[in-house]
Amino acid sequence: MTDQSGGPSGATGMRAPGGPGYGVQPPAGYGYGAPLPSGRATASMVLGILGLVLIPIVLPIIALCLGVSARRMADRGEGGGRGQATAGMVMGIVGIAFAALGVLVATAQAIASV
Repeated sequence: MTDQSGGPSGATGMRAPGGPGYGVQPPAGYGYGAPLPSGRATASMVLGILGLVLIPIVLPIIALCLGVSARRMADRGEGGGRGQATAGMVMGIVGIAFAALGVLVATAQAIASV
């Protein structure tokens, strides 16, 4: 009888390459992809979306502030989610612009009706 290495049974106790068992594990924190997004980045994106739909004055301002903070954290390497933070910032800016445009239109209509 032969073992997995192809030699006689019990000759050296070595396993064949690719046989059962575990290979060499990489060092901790190495090669596992990008860091997870921070909570600020996720909150910025969610509030940016909700600010465009539900509360167009308050939520976009909060989304913009959280987005700036989360991008700075990602740039320092303290967390991931730079793309989510950027999306939250952009939606916050767009939401603020829509709110300002709405206020201007409402003011113009009020002045025109007098």
